[in-house]
Amino acid sequence: MKSLNKLILLVAALVSLLLVAGIYLLFSGFGERMMQKAAFSQSQMVARLTFANMFQLMNQGWKRDQVIAFARGTTDSLANLPLTIEFYRGALVNDLHGFVSQPEPGEELAQALRTGRARELATPQGGRYIYPLVAEERCLGCHGNAKRGDVLGAITVEAKYDRFIDDSRKLLMLVLLLLAPTPFIAAWLVTLYLDSRVNRFVAQLDRALDEVKTADGRVDFSQVQPSWHELDEILARFKRLAAR
Repeated sequence: MKSLNKLILLVAALVSLLLVAGIYLLFSGFGERMMQKAAFSQSQMVARLTFANMFQLMNQGWKRDQVIAFARGTTDSLANLPLTIEFYRGALVNDLHGFVSQPEPGEELAQALRTGRARELATPQGGRYIYPLVAEERCLGCHGNAKRGDVLGAITVEAKYDRFIDDSRKLLMLVLLLLAPTPFIAAWLVTLYLDSRVNRFVAQLDRALDEVKTADGRVDFSQVQPSWHELDEILARFKRLAAR
């Protein structure tokens, strides 16, 4: 015969598993989106601060060797951090200040150089921000071969958060594993409570049927206390049956 208690515990176990899986997928994806948003924000801030520092040096009339040293020093300073900075010189700068060997720009970088619009790119490890250096009026004094709106180069910053995502997922899984038994334990306590109430009700019925009778020979159910509406319905049917 099937057991109602076992059914309740089975449903509670399934609910626990579904809650763990659902919450993990929900918060894992949410956390990754938040990390990615933070990576873009951090990359943008670093790119703009780097350009601001670079512009201050350019105002002092720096030379080609100083430019290369600045780029190398900036890149090296982030060697042990989850940040990567790359500088790309545009054709106008190379024509005026001499060619510097650099890798061919990828599709996204090439598009940013053409349009002059910053771009945010999601990567498997984090987020990459491409900050094109668009010539303004203040730039034309040093870049005489350019006009306002020309793209002179770009700064790309990539922020990696994969390590933090892995750590947060492990912590989330640990918390969920600790909380997962809660519905099952609650269901188990409920079944114990139900058993005690039902057993007490059945015992009261047994005593009423076996021992106590009224003066007219009918069963006296006055000592039976159903406690719940459902058990009260059962008691009413026993009374009808006993009255026949």
